[in-house]
Amino acid sequence: MIAARDLPAGHLLRPGDLVTQQRPAGFAPGRPVHDPGEVSGRRLAAPVTAGEVLTTGRVLGPGLLDGRDDGARAVHVPVADPGTLAMVGAGDTVDLLASTGEALATAVTVLSVDSPSESGGLTGVPGTGGGIVAAVDDRQAARLATAPPDAVGGAGVTVVLRAAPSLP
Repeated sequence: MIAARDLPAGHLLRPGDLVTQQRPAGFAPGRPVHDPGEVSGRRLAAPVTAGEVLTTGRVLGPGLLDGRDDGARAVHVPVADPGTLAMVGAGDTVDLLASTGEALATAVTVLSVDSPSESGGLTGVPGTGGGIVAAVDDRQAARLATAPPDAVGGAGVTVVLRAAPSLP
């Protein structure tokens, strides 16, 4: 499949954006899209020029909230102790507590984790900060947005990992 015309980054792919073009196997890039249905309704991660072979690497994966309730929200939560980020990963269930010990959000799913070295936290300085992106409802999002800071004015949210449910 090749782009029928120049398509900008972020473009929502729809019928007519791609056309079929046969190429010898040795001339096709790695992981080409073979069926427009594979990518219809997804967004481009980068621009694609007219005539360029579309590869799966140029198409964004499903959104963070795909398959969740309509009321789900994704929220970035900077954490009080960046060391806790080493114990959680995408898919884990956690509780988010304020520095006062108050539960701000319970049994929420971690969608992604950014380590201190990647995020720079609120200061933008690599090696500081870090947090998680969690799937929450409106009420939990509001509670997290108004969470009291810790004693030195930083992120006052503690991540508490919950045990995975036991299988029968």
